[in-house]
Amino acid sequence: MRFRWPIQVRLRWCPNCNVPLIQDYCGRCGSRGFEVKVSPPGDVRPVFSGDLEIIKESLENEFRDHSLINLLGIDRGLVLINKVPHYDDMKEVIVGGVVVGRYFFDPLKLKWRWRLSMYSAEVAVGIGLVKSVVVDRIKPLEVVRDSNDLEDTQYVIVDRDGNILGIGVVRSGKVRVQTIFSKNIKTEFISKPNSLQDFIRSNDLMLRILISRGIKHAYVMNSKVRLPVTISYSGGKDSLVALDLTLRAGLEPKVVFNDTGLELPETLDNVVMVSNHYGLELHEARPDKTFWEYLDTFGPPAKDFRWCCKLIKLIPLAKLYKDVFPQGALNVIGQRGFESIDRALSGRVWRNRWISHILNITLIQEWPQVAVWAYIISNKLKYNPLYERGFDRLGCYLCPAANIAEYYMVRKNYPSIWSLWEERLTRWAERFNLPESWVRYSLWRWLNPLASGRRRVEVRCLGKEFRSDWVLEYERRLGFSILSKELKVNHVKLVFSIVIPHDSLINQVSLLGRLSVVKNVDVLELHSDDYVIKLSRNILEVSIRNILKTNALDLVSRVVKVITRWLRCVGCGACSLWCPNKAIGLVDGKPLINNDKCLRCGVCLEVCPVSEVLVSKVLIPIITGSLSRTTEVITSRKTPKIIT
Repeated sequence: MRFRWPIQVRLRWCPNCNVPLIQDYCGRCGSRGFEVKVSPPGDVRPVFSGDLEIIKESLENEFRDHSLINLLGIDRGLVLINKVPHYDDMKEVIVGGVVVGRYFFDPLKLKWRWRLSMYSAEVAVGIGLVKSVVVDRIKPLEVVRDSNDLEDTQYVIVDRDGNILGIGVVRSGKVRVQTIFSKNIKTEFISKPNSLQDFIRSNDLMLRILISRGIKHAYVMNSKVRLPVTISYSGGKDSLVALDLTLRAGLEPKVVFNDTGLELPETLDNVVMVSNHYGLELHEARPDKTFWEYLDTFGPPAKDFRWCCKLIKLIPLAKLYKDVFPQGALNVIGQRGFESIDRALSGRVWRNRWISHILNITLIQEWPQVAVWAYIISNKLKYNPLYERGFDRLGCYLCPAANIAEYYMVRKNYPSIWSLWEERLTRWAERFNLPESWVRYSLWRWLNPLASGRRRVEVRCLGKEFRSDWVLEYERRLGFSILSKELKVNHVKLVFSIVIPHDSLINQVSLLGRLSVVKNVDVLELHSDDYVIKLSRNILEVSIRNILKTNALDLVSRVVKVITRWLRCVGCGACSLWCPNKAIGLVDGKPLINNDKCLRCGVCLEVCPVSEVLVSKVLIPIITGSLSRTTEVITSRKTPKIIT
């Protein structure tokens, strides 16, 4: 099902001044702009020198020729690019009010490529850069001719009058229709010289409105709450504009930077430079341990296994705000609605449930990216030089939510930094018994082997028959395995490959209810009116007396969260940080609960990266035998060795 963006940029173009408009009429000549149809949400931005190099590379890879850069006017004046939905990274290029083509990253061939638009197809045919096929009519995915050309070679499909109908691509020796162009696409190219300064002058009214709204919002919110003001500064363009607007509102924020240890050097330099330039106090949140230390416990992070967000971002930030701003703060964030669906649906004021004493606001929620850059350039703000080199997103350079194109950029510009990460990934691949393609094609970005993105790449690169041994992979992450299991509604029995210490339950017993404890040398029993929990060396049993109140699988899930947190505690302190009654602390690197103070709310389990991420995403699927974490049971694999 295709989603619809809640907000979109209505991109228009002045036919007289040849500039993009984010308002209906040109502020210079008064002409009404015509609509330019771009992919939603239409968050266009100007190109930089690094982007031009990527476009040149994509043309060279596609046609062994980059003359289209000049013929399409990409090498001069104001050129815009707009992100397009794609399984990796694709951007459309807008010049002279026309979409002149799209460049995209092929994650299988690991290179940039170019896809012709209706306008560039006409130009490419005219100079003999591509071949054409004449047809009477065109149908989706139709084979229009045979071909001996290389796989993925583009053909322009035309009718008998020479009108461009679409694009065909060679697949298995046949040219198959890939794109059909609408007859309503505008292809009248405007060649009048233009620049970003022309855009600023032509959109002066809308830019002033956006600036005024942002400054007013900061001023009004500060007047209402009367709290210390902070700015979450990331070293990126959006937080830079938010910072400058905050200062123009007459406020003097303290700068808060989350140093994950995975930022590129230019970002770290920019944070210090900007703080010094404005003379602002800088506070840096850092994790207690490095990402690399946590990696040994959790394994590589993934889109569906983002332990890193808690350990190196959320927890350090929460600690900083609690220590430095215990009474709360008004925090300005450089968030824009065009960045994602979630942010588009977000308001301009909100609280984070895990740092709830901090009130967050954004001053640029409705700003399109081109307006952000217009503000930066016109006010000569000191922006991060990584943008000039073609980087689109700044942050952790190995973020699993990134696309392969971004990794390609890091590898190309910072080979030594990226090689360190690849070495660690290679070690994990060997440990998980996974093929080299797991690293090469960034399959580590998904934990669940059934994830559509992972399966798509596996099928293309390794064949339909390839199936990874997900149980082995998950057990290697855990450091132990389940030798056998019995799953019933009222009874669960698990046999582990390691001996479970009694202390793992005794020191956290209040989390499991009001229980009486019966203990001897080898057996620990926890009794309540509704259930019994029994632990004997490496055997865990849960028996339900009243199935109307709970079931065995739900209860055993909570029990193994408690046990695993004890076994694999990384000492992050999240449990004690968020416990509402200060009932839990770390003693000798293990969680210890004061049963008299414990409210049994379970917050400490919810915030714990071990119980909430490692157990929920890895151990529970092993127990249930299902990647969807249902109670479906599969035959368990036997491992004879028990570690004492």
